[in-house]
Amino acid sequence: MAEQVNQRIEEMINELEQMRRTQLYDDEEIKEISRKRKEFEYHIQRRVKHKEDFTQYIEYELALLEDITLRRKKAKLSEKKKDIEYAIAKRLNKVFKQFIYRFQDDLEIYFEYIKFCRSVGFDYAISGIIGQMLQIHGDKPKMWQMASKWESKEQNSLDNARNFLLKGIQRHPDSEVLYLELFDIELIALTFKTDTEEDREKQIKRADIVWKNGAKNIQNVKFLFSIFDLCRKYEIKEAFVDDIKKEIWSKQDNKDVWSYIASKELEGCHWDEIEEFVDEENNFSQKVNNYIGVYEEALQKFPDETLCTKYIHGLLGVNDSVCSDHQKINAVKHAWMYAHENGLLSNDMFAFGIEILKLENETSDEDLLQILDSAAKRNPKLRSVWEEKILLSKPDEKKMLSVLQEAVKGLKSEDLLHLYNLVLDNVESDVAVKNLYKKFQNCENAVLLAIKPKLLQKMYEISGIRAARNLYEDLIRTPPTQIEVHRNMTDIEMAQDKPNVKSIRKCYECAVQHHGTDNVDIWMKYMVFETENNAQATPAIYRRAVGMLKKELVDEFIRAQTLAKIK
Repeated sequence: MAEQVNQRIEEMINELEQMRRTQLYDDEEIKEISRKRKEFEYHIQRRVKHKEDFTQYIEYELALLEDITLRRKKAKLSEKKKDIEYAIAKRLNKVFKQFIYRFQDDLEIYFEYIKFCRSVGFDYAISGIIGQMLQIHGDKPKMWQMASKWESKEQNSLDNARNFLLKGIQRHPDSEVLYLELFDIELIALTFKTDTEEDREKQIKRADIVWKNGAKNIQNVKFLFSIFDLCRKYEIKEAFVDDIKKEIWSKQDNKDVWSYIASKELEGCHWDEIEEFVDEENNFSQKVNNYIGVYEEALQKFPDETLCTKYIHGLLGVNDSVCSDHQKINAVKHAWMYAHENGLLSNDMFAFGIEILKLENETSDEDLLQILDSAAKRNPKLRSVWEEKILLSKPDEKKMLSVLQEAVKGLKSEDLLHLYNLVLDNVESDVAVKNLYKKFQNCENAVLLAIKPKLLQKMYEISGIRAARNLYEDLIRTPPTQIEVHRNMTDIEMAQDKPNVKSIRKCYECAVQHHGTDNVDIWMKYMVFETENNAQATPAIYRRAVGMLKKELVDEFIRAQTLAKIK
């Protein structure tokens, strides 16, 4: 190994000598470069190879090349580049080859090697690197695509690019990415590389064969969409484009086909087959009419919320060249109303439509309530329906509670909790809060336990301290109670003009009884409270905390207490 390293170091002597002669580096710097290289060479020649040894060596030499470039600019030197930079690049090339040989499975090394070759002008070597990579990693379609892109974009060789893809397709006959890349190349050749009519005819046949073979092997309708989009990208008008459109239409049992065709109608790309679904009486542009006709026919076949959301989103994104803002709003309202009447709106889409109606201020409360009532009958699981009904009923708290009671039947737990919170935010009378509490008591939904802290706070704000104390008594008699319930009640008691120490102590006692095993903070606050009001009681509380807390929390409590005393 030592002999091999010394031989490599000897090969660098001329390069280092030229660095000295050109005064790019002084003697000390050259000694350091030589020492570092010797160290790196020993590392990469070891019997057990490590990836880091190669990467560090390569990074050092690349940094050195960059530094030489900067020093040349500063000193305005240009001579001896072949003896210095080219020599470094040649040696790096050898190191990369050795690196790849030792770690053939690591794709990143190939890409770094290619990047290096491009940076130093070794473009001629890249095709060979790619070929070597494909021998090891030909099981990955993306590698064949990358090889093709290099040949077509960097080497301007469509023939080589095509050959790589054809070989890749032989290994991966169902690879969507390879067929699309090959079709793209055939369309580039058709658009830019045909000089005679005979060449053009040959190229048309090639493109036709590629897409048909792809469609035969790839049973994914989105592949056909991508094929057609490529034709539009290159503005291809040949007969096979109509065949692609027919093939897409033949897949109409897939709802994605309808969404795709509708989007193309907005772009001015028309399918004759959809004309029977278009209502010409709609007061919109032809493109928008076609779009609406396609989607509404699709929603008859596939009554689906997601498809309906796409329908409305598509209209919201319509280009200004297709219709004015006013027409767009009317088209969106038309689509929303169609979806509403057919019970196809998601919660978000329903809320969105209601906001539009409210912003326009053209719909009376009675009409709005009628829309909400019909929506609740069609789809009682739409939270936004009940939310709007509650807000509309705000002047009549009894009605608001009645809407809440009606909503309980169909909503998910989280949505129901949201509505309870909404009602709590909007009730203002003592009677309404108490009635809401009765409804809460009669509801068996466990998720609603989360409103206890807010319910307690609202009771205090509207009915005062006595009502809050009574409610707190009820809440602690029917566990579980969240720690926030006790904290809220403690804060309420402390906020009184003359805080009642006995009542506050009761809150702390209830809190530690329910949460004393897993909450250090409540014990800390209890200790502070008693230190200020009855210092003799704190040692007993300390002992109780140590005894009740989980083992893993005892140390945390002791630490917190020690720090509190220091402060």
